[in-house]
Amino acid sequence: TTRPPTAAAARPAAPARPAARGAETTVRVDTARLDEIMNMVGELVLVRNRLVRLGLNSGDEAMAKAVANLDVVTGDLQMSVMKTRMQPIKKVFGRFPRLVRDLARNMKKEINLELVGEETDLDKNLVEALADPLVHLVRNAVDHGIESPEEREAAGKPRVGQVVLSAEQEGDHILLMITDDGKGMDAEVLRNKAVEKGLLERDAADRLTDLECYNLIFAPGFSTKTEISDVSGRGVGTVSYTHL
Repeated sequence: TTRPPTAAAARPAAPARPAARGAETTVRVDTARLDEIMNMVGELVLVRNRLVRLGLNSGDEAMAKAVANLDVVTGDLQMSVMKTRMQPIKKVFGRFPRLVRDLARNMKKEINLELVGEETDLDKNLVEALADPLVHLVRNAVDHGIESPEEREAAGKPRVGQVVLSAEQEGDHILLMITDDGKGMDAEVLRNKAVEKGLLERDAADRLTDLECYNLIFAPGFSTKTEISDVSGRGVGTVSYTHL
């Protein structure tokens, strides 16, 4: 006699459970590992370039097609690896609304900050390198640029000053801009400050054009502040972020 199938044997296998909705779809990768992969891709690109030259000179049609395919795949691989290192610049921009709000309150100013292009992607290392210089520039805009509400009203401006921090792609480059509707720079004040600090003789300063006066702010040790504070440059000037 044969035994009836057990319940376990008779029961059909349960269908595989679908992946939980909203499950994690990302993997953390050390940037050092990405650098290694990028270096290997760079070596691959060099080999590809050599093969492309050999394929062009071989006169073999099949060889030329294979090399052309390798050229496309290698280019796609290089671009994909580069994209894995990219991060939106909003990781840096995100700190500025509170920074500007706190500075404005401490300095008794009224300021509106506008952020443009937060989704613009940059290499992770560049995003990190830009953080401190951008903080310095935004502090300068708040401290040196935007006037007090009373000064703005006296000049026929709205009480609330505007600071715009923007990022946009321009071909292979990223353009970062910080603009404000404050009082701007006074060439004569800059000229006199350069003489006062001993950076220029009076006759040399008098020969400067307005544009040359504006560029004085990038000179080592140049600052228009009469009192050192921790708001903008601590008396150091903008030379601290002219080179990254």
